[in-house]
Amino acid sequence: MNLSNAKSGNHPPVGWRIKWRSLIAVLCVWALAVPSLQARNRQGDKFYKLGQKAEARNDFDTALTDYDSAVDADPNEPQYQIADQRMRVKAAQAHLEAGREFRREQKLDQALLEFQKAFLDNPSAPVAVEEIQQTTEMLKERAKLPAGTPVLTPAEKARQQMEQRINSLQGPPQLRPMTALITHLSINNQPSRVLYESVGKLAGINVLFDPQGIDTGTTRNFNLDLNNVTLEDALNYVAIETNTFWKPVSHNAIFVTQNTEPKRTEYQDEVVKVFYIQNASTPQEMSDLFNGIRQGLKLNQGLMMVASQSAIIVRGTPDAVALAEKVIHDLDRPKAEVLLDVIVMEVNKTFTTNIGASLLGQGGFSAPVNFTPRPGITTSTSSSGSSSSGSGSTGSTGSGGTTGTGTGGSTTPTNAVTLNNLRRLSSADYSTILPNTLVQALMSDTRNHVMQRPQLRATDGGKASLKIGQKIPYVSGSLNSAVATPGAIPYATTQFQQVDVGTNIDLQPHVNGTDEISMHVKVEISNVLNTETIAGIQEPIIGQQVDEADIRMKDGEVSLLGGLNDKELSTVLSGFPGFANIPLLGYIFGNKNRTNTDNQILLALIPHIIRAPDYSHVADEGVFAGTERNTRVEYKPQGAAVSTTPPVPEANPNVPVPPPTPLTPLPATSQPGTKPPGGTAPPVPVKP
Repeated sequence: MNLSNAKSGNHPPVGWRIKWRSLIAVLCVWALAVPSLQARNRQGDKFYKLGQKAEARNDFDTALTDYDSAVDADPNEPQYQIADQRMRVKAAQAHLEAGREFRREQKLDQALLEFQKAFLDNPSAPVAVEEIQQTTEMLKERAKLPAGTPVLTPAEKARQQMEQRINSLQGPPQLRPMTALITHLSINNQPSRVLYESVGKLAGINVLFDPQGIDTGTTRNFNLDLNNVTLEDALNYVAIETNTFWKPVSHNAIFVTQNTEPKRTEYQDEVVKVFYIQNASTPQEMSDLFNGIRQGLKLNQGLMMVASQSAIIVRGTPDAVALAEKVIHDLDRPKAEVLLDVIVMEVNKTFTTNIGASLLGQGGFSAPVNFTPRPGITTSTSSSGSSSSGSGSTGSTGSGGTTGTGTGGSTTPTNAVTLNNLRRLSSADYSTILPNTLVQALMSDTRNHVMQRPQLRATDGGKASLKIGQKIPYVSGSLNSAVATPGAIPYATTQFQQVDVGTNIDLQPHVNGTDEISMHVKVEISNVLNTETIAGIQEPIIGQQVDEADIRMKDGEVSLLGGLNDKELSTVLSGFPGFANIPLLGYIFGNKNRTNTDNQILLALIPHIIRAPDYSHVADEGVFAGTERNTRVEYKPQGAAVSTTPPVPEANPNVPVPPPTPLTPLPATSQPGTKPPGGTAPPVPVKP
């Protein structure tokens, strides 16, 4: 019985019942799991928002903890992972900066703790490992040193050693004699060696002579008479008289040799100095300054420009370098600057009136007449092919006559009426259409007021540009390709350029003195008036007002660079000839259009010197530079000029002057700085 009921279709088969039960079980399990997943996502969003708030207040450690919790709640959410990785980098960087600050303050324990936190936040950063190693080595080194001794990193040690080596380099030796002033010295008929030795004994310095001799030719004797001169002046007097050359080799010894080019090349000391240029802002200015030093000082060698560092390296004698420093100091000055006020005032007025009545149309009298004959009047239509006649109307009527059709060929429409029917025609057979009537009275009043007051600032000799407006493209040319590529047709290429439309100002000032300015000024005011179609392309028609001039003005002076007054009055009369010219009837039979245009443009320039050139540092008289072959400078005793020579100590008359220390002469084959047999080599200046 049950089988029959199952087969009868009242209940589903057993297999389908099992499938439905499995599907229902799966849905129940998914329904139970959905709330837990939603709760987990809501928990991740909660930690993510807490991390954002902590990041906003720069609490990177707390933010990193919250982002880590969000990632633990939902590891598959990319937003949580990106925020966590970003915060690891920021937190590690913050700990690194804090550790370096503690290390500069010699708080090494706290610095090591910060570096370890940085490593825990971002283990993939190798810099944290390096900082931990350096800080650990510094802690070990501090344990070996006395308390309070600062500990440096390897990089700081290397930098300190390099600075010590650089600072240990000395300049040329300076004489420090026992007696700086020679009150009286008189020598007659003595060789040059005796003159130098006598001056050296009075000043308390040692004199070394070139083993090859100091006489350029035959031995001669000289006379010397000095009163109240310094040691350097006395030595210079002897050098000029005997044609010799001397140089200091220590604070109490000099070396004397012949005054010849080979000897100067061999024994003349040189120094090196780097000068940083501060006010040359362009490569051209830097090149001009470099060429001025090279040509002005005649330094063909020992001069080099480093444009990337805005620096000039000078190598030469101490006097040549001192002279180069003077020239660089005078040339490297802040350039003058100019501020230009430009006032552009523009007034455009357009007044248009259009009054009249157009009864007959704009094209003149045009009233077409139509002919429609009444029944009973015979008409005929002639054509080139055939003709026909009959009673009634043939064809259709139109303006100016009747259009008929023939059996063939072209037809010339004409209405032909027989003579016996002329007496039957009347005015009722004709009709006409009058044109429309237009009565108008229009007025248009347009007024535009434009005022611009831009400012331009430029350095002396520089260029400044101001452009207020827009760029308008236009066709500048086209290129047609006569040869087509395989599978293609010839093509045409159109070239476009752009023009600046609006207010354009170009300025190049030059400051003359402290209160006058020379300027090259170009002011251009342009606008698009209309467009014109050329070769199928609309081209703009641009109106321009350009004023370009070279002027010279005083500071604050107002100059009207250009004023343009354009007044136009145009009257257009149209209508029926004769009637339109009648004073009163002209408004009925015609139309009068009157346009009054008034354009006014005023340009005003007001320059201001905001930084004047400074010439106060330039001396009224030239600086002593020596001779063509020998560059030499002189320092004022206690003047405004800063001398690189240390002050010479005043001699104490109560202290006895010890005799100079005897020195062994140099052999003929030795050079300064070498140790002669049985003696001590004199000190040689360290060349930078």
